[in-house]
Amino acid sequence: MRKPVTTFLLFIVTVAIAASPFEDYAQAPTGTQVGSTKPVRTTAKKNSPKLDRQNVVTPGAWSAATISLFGTWSAFDDNPDRHISFQSPDRLKTIQVDGPLVTLEIGGRSFETGINSESKHDAELGWAPDSTKFFVTWSESGELGPWHMQVYAADDSGIHEFPKVEETARKDYEQRVRKLPIDPEVNTPALKHFWEIAEYCEPYHVIGARWLNASREILLSVLIRNTGDCRYSSQFNVYRVNATTGEIVQRFTATEGHRRFGDKDLPLISR
Repeated sequence: MRKPVTTFLLFIVTVAIAASPFEDYAQAPTGTQVGSTKPVRTTAKKNSPKLDRQNVVTPGAWSAATISLFGTWSAFDDNPDRHISFQSPDRLKTIQVDGPLVTLEIGGRSFETGINSESKHDAELGWAPDSTKFFVTWSESGELGPWHMQVYAADDSGIHEFPKVEETARKDYEQRVRKLPIDPEVNTPALKHFWEIAEYCEPYHVIGARWLNASREILLSVLIRNTGDCRYSSQFNVYRVNATTGEIVQRFTATEGHRRFGDKDLPLISR
């Protein structure tokens, strides 16, 4: 992910204490962490753009277990001539993308999904192995988010959302981060002021990774925005949640998540 330099805070820090560790701290805290013991970058593993992105079906930018619906990345990216379709695992349902619109086709009938490139930027969709559900990861404003994950049932009557599946994990991580102590490197008379004016940058991103446990669970990540004005910028935790209620089944640090599930479907951890 391109490092955004959009905050007045970063400008002050660069000018006033150019040699200080604050900027590194803002990107990867070195004190007690909820996420990884290594610097974490909350970026998608961006796939290389294809020459014919109007018609090519490619994995999503965040997860290799999803399909990129619009073939875009960022609020200013546009792909108005996009035309793709792909089937559910049982081959009985088809997702159709025509320009900015996404429809679901079942048994010769077409259903509106409410998913479009204007309200759900850079969306990627992951079918459940049993073909009864799918999740969609999308952004409100492009790369900087906030990013969301929604879960839908798909049957002969159309699609139906399971509401607020992302909320329990998001709130859990936000509460955990707020209990963390100030990093010792910035807990000095010279630097503490910059920590105090930094923000928690809630709500945190929620990114769908893949399906687990015979389509009954979803693996997802909850991430802090990757900008220098955020406390614990770029840190994340990984959660197993109930696919229809969002109830937390298990939580992992970033490092634990990568060790157990690999890195193809999770945000990157910088080395």
